Amino acid sequence: MRHFIAAFTLLALAASARAELTIISTEHRDAASFKRVSEYLTGKHSDGRYAVYRSDTSRRDGFYISLLASEKPTLAQIKKVRVQFVRKGTQEIESFESPVESLEKKRILVGFTGEEWNASSSHPVAWKIDLLNASGTSLESAQSFLWTETPRSAEL
Repeated sequence: MRHFIAAFTLLALAASARAELTIISTEHRDAASFKRVSEYLTGKHSDGRYAVYRSDTSRRDGFYISLLASEKPTLAQIKKVRVQFVRKGTQEIESFESPVESLEKKRILVGFTGEEWNASSSHPVAWKIDLLNASGTSLESAQSFLWTETPRSAEL
């Protein structure tokens, strides 16, 4: 009986553990790099194989973090993308959130877009990205190396 309880406890802990997003790349991209052949032909916006979430939805150019979700069944539960970050020269944690209607792609691009992110030298010093369910629980996450050095008391 003791072995059954121990096995059940380990199984419950594994089931409740948060999955980690895989960081594929970080880079600056200009608006033209998002144009697909289909956009030229039809005039309709296309994000290709990525689900794209931006801080300024009206802009495409900026600093992007490319991620790969680990568990496709989890994607249907995602309702919001939360991004927390620290800018150069400050220790203040800022954030933005993007609603998710239906996440069907495992490849995700998170963009820091807008005037302040246009320059190739503009990027967050530290960042953390969470994929949240309807109750606000993080189901998958990724963070930069320096995020672990951010004071915990300042997190949202």
